[in-house]
Amino acid sequence: MAAALLVIDVQRALLEELVSERRVEFVQTLQHLLENARAADCPVVYVRHDGSPHELLPGTPEWDVAAEIEPRPGDPIVEKRFRDAFRETNLAAVLSELGVDELFVSGMQTEFCVDATMREAERRGYRVTLIADAHATSPGGGLTEEQIRAHVHRVAQGTVARIVPSAELFRSAGTATAHLP
Repeated sequence: MAAALLVIDVQRALLEELVSERRVEFVQTLQHLLENARAADCPVVYVRHDGSPHELLPGTPEWDVAAEIEPRPGDPIVEKRFRDAFRETNLAAVLSELGVDELFVSGMQTEFCVDATMREAERRGYRVTLIADAHATSPGGGLTEEQIRAHVHRVAQGTVARIVPSAELFRSAGTATAHLP
């Protein structure tokens, strides 16, 4: 069995909600992560949210995966309408076809889609690694992005997922296994 890198909802409109410095840092982290995953022959699976009829409307530029990390030909793209990327989608079938039993999770909206998807993945029996610096969210509810991310890490660590920085995820090119502390 193998691992796959899951890139959840890194769509133009959601990425634009981040403060510009954070956006740059986040995109650079994802670019480096994608480069390492591909060098290690780790499949990359993109998830794209359809928020019709209010936001993220299919076919609009805002709905597209951010150009800086756009999928390559052959990369699966799973379309979803709910927080959980498994709910009423073909994600489980895509992962099964790839022979995946472990997910490296990254993406947008930490406390919503990233959290819901990693919890469902763990419930379904996947080994889950949340990439500590490869998920982001818009600040809200009186909390900063850092506070939201720290809370999700605290709650998930050891029960739902391992939390690993992107720099430690791939040991070397040619291997699709994580270096986990």
